[in-house]
Amino acid sequence: MVTDTPGPDEVIAEREAGPPRVVILGGGYGGIYTALGLQKAARRADIHLSIISRDNFFLSQPMLAEVVSGSIEPPHIVSPIRRLCPQCDFHQAEIEDVDLDQRQVVIRYPDQPSFRYIPFDHLVIAVGAGTDLSRIPGMAPHSFSFKTLGDAMALRSHLIGVLEKADVEEDAERKERLLTFVVAGGGYTGVEVVAEINDFVREAARSYRHVDPSEARVLLLQGASRILPELDDGPAAFSHRVLERRGIEIRLNTRVAGATGEGVFLNDGSDISARTLVAAIGASGNRLLEKLPCPRDQRGRLIVDSSLAVEDYPGLWSIGDCAAVPDTVRDGTCPPTAQYAIREARHVAKNIMAAVKGSPVRPFSYNSLGVFVPLGRFSGAAQIMGINVSGLLAWWLYRSYYLFQLPRLKRKIQVFIDWNLELLFRRDIVHLDITRSQQTTRSHYEPGQIVFNQGDLARGFFIILEGEVQVVRLRGEVEELVATMGPGEYFGEISLLFGVRHTATIRALTPLDLLIMNGNDFTALANSSADFRDLLGGVMRQRLSDAGVESPEEFNRPPQGEADADNLS
Repeated sequence: MVTDTPGPDEVIAEREAGPPRVVILGGGYGGIYTALGLQKAARRADIHLSIISRDNFFLSQPMLAEVVSGSIEPPHIVSPIRRLCPQCDFHQAEIEDVDLDQRQVVIRYPDQPSFRYIPFDHLVIAVGAGTDLSRIPGMAPHSFSFKTLGDAMALRSHLIGVLEKADVEEDAERKERLLTFVVAGGGYTGVEVVAEINDFVREAARSYRHVDPSEARVLLLQGASRILPELDDGPAAFSHRVLERRGIEIRLNTRVAGATGEGVFLNDGSDISARTLVAAIGASGNRLLEKLPCPRDQRGRLIVDSSLAVEDYPGLWSIGDCAAVPDTVRDGTCPPTAQYAIREARHVAKNIMAAVKGSPVRPFSYNSLGVFVPLGRFSGAAQIMGINVSGLLAWWLYRSYYLFQLPRLKRKIQVFIDWNLELLFRRDIVHLDITRSQQTTRSHYEPGQIVFNQGDLARGFFIILEGEVQVVRLRGEVEELVATMGPGEYFGEISLLFGVRHTATIRALTPLDLLIMNGNDFTALANSSADFRDLLGGVMRQRLSDAGVESPEEFNRPPQGEADADNLS
């Protein structure tokens, strides 16, 4: 039941009027398998079950990398939560807060301005981990994250788009930059993604007449002294050899120090020119947990006891990536893998029912069956019950295990068919542009990098957030410094409003962060708002006067080196 703004007495009355309310936060492995474990109890009306998740589907995360290469169709690794858990009340909503005193979850439905309140007796927090790339300059705006189905589809679309551009690129340096692919992070996710990118790009390149598969350069950057720190030395070393044999460059003890749209800067002072950077790093605590008074570990995870309960908070449980679950078999905490999340979910469902019935809860203990890492087509590495397995057998075991873990028979059949079609036919290279025009984006530049060149077509309106730029123009072969600009200043408006090419070059003088408004959106805003256009008018007239330009029509021809220009283009 959802109420608008219930008071404490109303919430308590509702709780006493019906069966105990169990609310699950999160629609990943932890949340969904907890709900599956409680379905029978909900059907018998022993409990009232609710799930709250941002997405209305469950995503099989371990198969996400295969969406990038086209081995699996995107819809085949997602399942609608309403059909997986028909005995629960499902809410697709943003979780705004958790009120532990009033024992209610504060949510907001999409496109709805008001909050709603979901009361609970038992609350399972399984919201997963977050991602924070803000500590590395330029990493967030210039890299592809890899957590959601949308991330995988966007990356696949980008890879095909890059191949299309490389096929017609005549400049050797720009073509090399287009065909360089960098993955930061050598853990599970990074290795899976780099292997799939490598397989896909080299296979797809054969369909492009002017792209040789050998021109593709794929790099894996790992900050530690070896990849796959989750595995023993033997399987990790085998994985390293396989990836290198497949043409992947691996750089150990190497971290990303910064990123731009044109390349990656490394901690040793070197850089890699590339248009593709995938971030398999930056795991952080979920921001929702920061609002709770509960104890958290150094990684921002909720600290739970052996029964998966949060101590001193009766009825509060946590599992999965957002929880520091004690590993009673080994020292430390349980690893954040799908395999452990499933076992934790099944166990917490049993403990919740035990608590509802007044029975004692049991400690969680699980001895992992093994670890699987795919290394591209027909190869993998695994540790199964202490035995190291590699090559084709490990690859087959990996696929078999996660195929079995897929919920719903329909999805199992669809993925099995996808895998068999992949063996018979080449993977698809249809380029679907799934991006939407954005009014504003952010971009980062390092000193010396060019924002745009004199003579380039206008593409946006630029506002300086941090750093400084130089405005320069060419007179013949002589470069003339026109101005230096800093935070709060802007450029690009004259070219957009008069529909002309940029008549000056903008170069980053210091590390630079820009806010960029799409040119079409800027023009529409200027045309629709007289106040906005008047605000810019005074500045434009002054800049035209300073440049000695009597008429904007002088901008209607590409600059030839001697043309006068506005100081900001």
